[in-house]
Amino acid sequence: MIDSRLNLLIAVCEYGTVTAAAEALYRSPSGVSKQLKELATELDVDLLERHGRRVRLTPAGQRLVTHARALNAQWETALSDTTAAARQLCGPVVLGGFPTAISSLLTPAVVRLRARHRLLQPVIKEIFSRETLTALESGTIDLGLFVAGESTSHVTDSHIEVISLLDDPIDLLVPEDHRFAHSDQISLDDAADEEWISGHAHQDAYIELLAATRAIGYAPRVAHYAQELTATTAMVAAGLGISAVPRIAMSVSHPRVTQVPLTGDQVPRRRILLALRRGSHDNPRIATAITALRDAATRSQMPGSDAS
Repeated sequence: MIDSRLNLLIAVCEYGTVTAAAEALYRSPSGVSKQLKELATELDVDLLERHGRRVRLTPAGQRLVTHARALNAQWETALSDTTAAARQLCGPVVLGGFPTAISSLLTPAVVRLRARHRLLQPVIKEIFSRETLTALESGTIDLGLFVAGESTSHVTDSHIEVISLLDDPIDLLVPEDHRFAHSDQISLDDAADEEWISGHAHQDAYIELLAATRAIGYAPRVAHYAQELTATTAMVAAGLGISAVPRIAMSVSHPRVTQVPLTGDQVPRRRILLALRRGSHDNPRIATAITALRDAATRSQMPGSDAS
């Protein structure tokens, strides 16, 4: 394995400050600073320089990050080749994802992996989409599910491989006695006068909903704000408004609410992607986990599926 301090330098490159990098890697800022200073001393070059309140990489530091990423990819290739020689799949594989992906994709994938490969040790970790890149580069996770968006556009950097996994439609969630509850599908036009329960402006469900409604001439009239599914469902069930929820989020049914598909030219949806370190795709543990996730994604789109 390459020097772990190189991954600290990569994190500082990504986050712009030692403090932010340390927080993302669950390290102390003083510890990260100390290790990077030791690395700079050993190499006899300056790796970081002050730029106002932030730090930035020196030209030497930028070059070292480029080499570190190439070394990481070579290391992943070496691991893949070594693991392929094993007679049975064994050892850990860490799968990261956001909450709704954990319930509907990661959990069924891990259940299948454990059933089919007794010595494999799949582990699930909750990782927000914006943290996927650093979690991969630091080795915190081996595979990461994330929702495509402006905050994750940099995940497609050359040292990270990205696979399209699933287009997840956004459905309406309404009380069981709502006028939409017995409809097979509803147009967003029909919901223009409704009160909504929505996430905050930076959250993906709200962003997709706002873009879709604006395209047909209105903005949702938000009465309450909540992103966590349990809270949203409770408010919808109580009749406080309707909500837009990703289809895979409702893999487990809830009492007193009904999920209704949207129809029309402007159906909001989330694009769910799978990221991994370049060079790791041929690792049998990684390849097997990718297959399990693809199977879970396919099953999640089947009518009446609970993704299990």
